[in-house]
Amino acid sequence: MNRLAVPYLIIISLLNINISFSQKAERIGYINMEYILSKMEDYKTANQQLEEKIGKWKNEIELIKTEIKVLRDSLEIERPLLTFDIIEDRESEIKFEEKQLNDYQIKRFGVNGDWVTQELLLIRPIQDQVLNVVEAISKQKKFDKIFDQSADAIMFYSEKKYDISELVLKSILKTEKLEKLKLEFEDEKTNPEYEAKKKLIEETKAKKAKEVKAKRELLLKQRDEKRKAYQKRRDSLLELRKKKNNPKKS
Repeated sequence: MNRLAVPYLIIISLLNINISFSQKAERIGYINMEYILSKMEDYKTANQQLEEKIGKWKNEIELIKTEIKVLRDSLEIERPLLTFDIIEDRESEIKFEEKQLNDYQIKRFGVNGDWVTQELLLIRPIQDQVLNVVEAISKQKKFDKIFDQSADAIMFYSEKKYDISELVLKSILKTEKLEKLKLEFEDEKTNPEYEAKKKLIEETKAKKAKEVKAKRELLLKQRDEKRKAYQKRRDSLLELRKKKNNPKKS
């Protein structure tokens, strides 16, 4: 090896080491979205409402399928006794009902069906709430990336200290509790019972203040009377002493 090349190799190696150390390591955390949502009352309520709607639509579909089956079975039983035109009309009716059923299934459960719309209305706002909290905590704790453990991202191993699910959940539940207290307070303000209680408290305070003022005035009056009585006795004693000291003047 050329001796002149050795210093250059050393310099390049040192530069690579400095560059690798100077690069900022990414801080990565993760959450379990399914776990967080399962602990939220709003999500449970919204999910229940969505499941009820989906269940209702499925029942309607099964009912229509049953009605179509009855039409088809009836046609097969009566077919030998029917004319060609009547059979054709009955088959046409069954095909029409099947098409209506297919259209209804697409309307409810298609790619852009009602279940998608309902999910956006009921579930998505709660998911967005979680994501907003995740974003805020990520900025506060200086995370570069946050993954969802319950999603498709494959995580073979991760230390528990990088899991911020509980931190996110506590923040959400704290906010919900404060909002609930605020709503209850607002409800109380417009509640007639609240107004009555408020009026009673104010009247009690006014009465108490009046009683305290009366007692204070009475104490001041008694103190003034005592002072005047003491002054009167003092003046009398002074007058008697003067008379004793100067009997000629009396």
